Amino acid sequence: MEDIQREQLVFTVSELTKLIKVTLEDNFYNIRIKGEISGLKTNYSSGYYFDIKDEFAKLKCIIFKSDLRKIRCELKEGMSVTVYGRLNLYEPRGEYSFIVSEIEPFGYGELYVMFERLKEKLKKEGLFDESRKRTIPFLPERIGIVTSRNGAVLHDMVKIITSRFENVSIIFANASVQGLNAAAEIAGAIELLNKYSNSERKIDVIIVGRGGGSIEDLWAFNEEITARAIYNSKIPIISAVGHETDFTIADFVADRRASTPSNAAEMAVPVKSELIRQLKSLTVRLKSAAVKAISNKKNSLSRLIQNIEKVSPKRLIENKKIRINDLVENMHELIDGKINLLNINISHLRKRLFLKNPLNILKERRLYINGLSEKLEKSALSRILNYRNRINTEKKALNSLSPYKVLKRGYSITFSEQNTVVSSVSQVKENENLILLLSDGRLKTKVLSAAKNASD
Repeated sequence: MEDIQREQLVFTVSELTKLIKVTLEDNFYNIRIKGEISGLKTNYSSGYYFDIKDEFAKLKCIIFKSDLRKIRCELKEGMSVTVYGRLNLYEPRGEYSFIVSEIEPFGYGELYVMFERLKEKLKKEGLFDESRKRTIPFLPERIGIVTSRNGAVLHDMVKIITSRFENVSIIFANASVQGLNAAAEIAGAIELLNKYSNSERKIDVIIVGRGGGSIEDLWAFNEEITARAIYNSKIPIISAVGHETDFTIADFVADRRASTPSNAAEMAVPVKSELIRQLKSLTVRLKSAAVKAISNKKNSLSRLIQNIEKVSPKRLIENKKIRINDLVENMHELIDGKINLLNINISHLRKRLFLKNPLNILKERRLYINGLSEKLEKSALSRILNYRNRINTEKKALNSLSPYKVLKRGYSITFSEQNTVVSSVSQVKENENLILLLSDGRLKTKVLSAAKNASD
């Protein structure tokens, strides 16, 4: 009975989707999942989008803008993380994804570890050395391309190359650029183009590349077999893998790295119209330079023809004769000049000899001494006269101040018997003998009485 009812039960797509949504979201809410970040895309206006994967499966994850502030680490491709959140089913497409609210890193994934190990190994072996890398030809006749025939990369590169220079031949070698056997196919395609170049028609440069993708998508270009095939290629190789921010082992080994496949096509071949324009410009400049050079040569030839007479033997002999006559005249002038110089030197030497004669020197010294004696005598007389005048002046000044000159006006100087000047009544006593000095002599007197003035 139950089996019959189940067979009769029919769901619409919407009903089944809602049932699955309820089942998923109710049972897988607030869970933690551990895995490796892959295909990271950032859109700051809405959030982060990436897959979290392990060896066997991957799950689409979303971090909405409102939860970005909770993320405290910088998310990177290949990082191993634990995410916390819930499952969500988007009903219109029937797709489910994991809405991340928190995330915790715990290291880089296995692919990044393998990438760094191989990179270090090949670097030590010298596969990345700049000294071994070759210059990409400026104008290749044939370009080899290694990529997948199913991708848009081949179409884009062919379109760019032919639009820039339609005469360039393109040799295509198909290879898977993603998947288990991709690395071996890429290496085989490179070897195939090298064999073709040796046996058939020379290939000038090879472009190896594909479009962008996750680290797993680009992993064929991180394989050792791919790196060694690029290194062993006799033809210069341009690596054009992914986008500008994508770097692979192939980029480090290749002779030149392009940021994108389109950039590699532009790098490999110049623009024909631009070359033609440059060629025309150079042709005009070359013609102008040639005309100018021919004109200069004509002028030089004309000057040579005009100067033929100047280099004829007769003209040369005449010039030599004139030169000899000039040299003879110059020699005579030099000899006369030397003789005159010698005569002048002899005259100077005679004068110096005369001046150095002892009698002349003695005479000069005697005149010098006589002159000094006269100067000394005049100086002494002048000084004596000056001193006499000063003495007379000082004598007159001294006489004008002498107390004896006052005595002539009737004054006198009183001395005690001890020959001391008496200047006060208190210095004498009655009946004491005093001596009065007058202008023309001395008087001896006695004190009858002594009294001070009333004003004192």
